[in-house]
Amino acid sequence: MVTSGEKLDCEFTLALNNFTGKYFFCKDMIDASIDLINSVYYWRLPANAPPQRMISRILGRLALMEVSTRARWPSSYRVWRPILHPRAMLFTDPRECVLYNVKGCDIVLCHDMGPLTHPEFYSEGVEQVYRRAFDRIAAAKPLMLFVSEASRRDFVRLYGSDFPLLEVIHIPLRQGLHTSEEQAVDNLPGKFLLTVGSLGARKNQARSIAAFHASGLASEGYRYVVCGGPEPGVEEVISLAKKTAGVILLGYVNDGQLSWLYNNAQGFVLASLLEGFGLPAAEAVSYGQLPLLSAGGALEEVAGDAALYVNPLDISDIAAGMRRMASMTAGERADRLARLNRSVGRFSFDAAVSAWRSALALAIQCARSSGS
Repeated sequence: MVTSGEKLDCEFTLALNNFTGKYFFCKDMIDASIDLINSVYYWRLPANAPPQRMISRILGRLALMEVSTRARWPSSYRVWRPILHPRAMLFTDPRECVLYNVKGCDIVLCHDMGPLTHPEFYSEGVEQVYRRAFDRIAAAKPLMLFVSEASRRDFVRLYGSDFPLLEVIHIPLRQGLHTSEEQAVDNLPGKFLLTVGSLGARKNQARSIAAFHASGLASEGYRYVVCGGPEPGVEEVISLAKKTAGVILLGYVNDGQLSWLYNNAQGFVLASLLEGFGLPAAEAVSYGQLPLLSAGGALEEVAGDAALYVNPLDISDIAAGMRRMASMTAGERADRLARLNRSVGRFSFDAAVSAWRSALALAIQCARSSGS
C-alpha cells in the first residue's frame, strides 16, 4: 500500500500549451493513477487541474523562458539553482528536466527523439533545449518510459542502455473520440483521401500533395483533405495546396469533425518523415480506414504488415500507393482491415494503464528504498 508520504509528484507543464496526442495520453494516464500522485505541477504551480486558458498561456510562456535560459546558459545553474523535489518526480516530457535536479528515482516519459535525430523539423532552439535535457537525464539515469520501440531504439543508440528501466508503453486510442457527436464538414465531395497531423515538413504533406496531383485522382472526382495545426515548414504546404487542384486544407478540426472525416474518407494517408508513435494511423484503423503509411519506424510498428507502405521521399511511390488504395477491391480491403484491427488492438487503454502504474510503483519503491 502506498501512503500519502510515499506518493510521487508529476510535472505536467506540457498541459499549458500542448493539446496534441501527447497531452491526451498523459492526462488519461495521470487520471488513471491519481492515487499514486501527490501533486501535479504546471511549471512551478501545483494544481488539481490545468489553470484557466489565459493563466495557462502566461505560465507556459514563463516556463519556456526559463527552459530556454537554462539551455542557452548552463552557467545559470550556479547562480540560479534548479528546482529541488524531495519526492520522486514523473516528467511527462523530457524538456522540463532542464528545470530540475533530476534524480535516479524519477521517471521520464519520452515521446520521440526527433529533436536530436531530425532537428531540421523543429523550430530554432528546440534541439538545444532537448540536448540539455537529455544530458541531464543521462547523468541522473532515471527510469525511462517510451511510446514506441522506435523511440526507445533511438534513445539507446544515443545514450546507452544503462538505465534502471527502459519500458515501452504504447499510446492507446483516445478515450471518448468515438463517442463524440459527429459534425459534418461542409462543402466536401463524396470521395476524398484524408491526412491528419500537424502541417509542416515533418509530416511531409508537401510530397503527399505533389503525389496526389501526380496520381490523377482529382480528375476522377477525388479530393485530398488535410487537417491539422501549423508547425515548421507549413508555408510550403499551404503554397503548394493553393496551386494543386483537388487539395483542401482544413486546419485544426474538433473531435466531432474529425470523427466525421474518418468515417467518410476513402482512405488515410500519412507519409510522414518522423513519428514518435503515429496515433492518427491507429485512429484511422479504428474507424475502418485503410492507411497508406511511411515504411519503417513507428508507423509500421503500429499498423503491422496489413497497411500500404511507401517510400516517403519518393513522390511517384506515394502516388502509386494512392491509386492502389482508390482501386482496391472490397475483398482485399476487408482482409487488410481485419488484420489491421488485430494489430492496433494491442494498444489498449487497460494495457497502457497497467504498464504505467507498474512504472510509477517502481519509482515509489525506489524512493522508499533510498530514503528520499
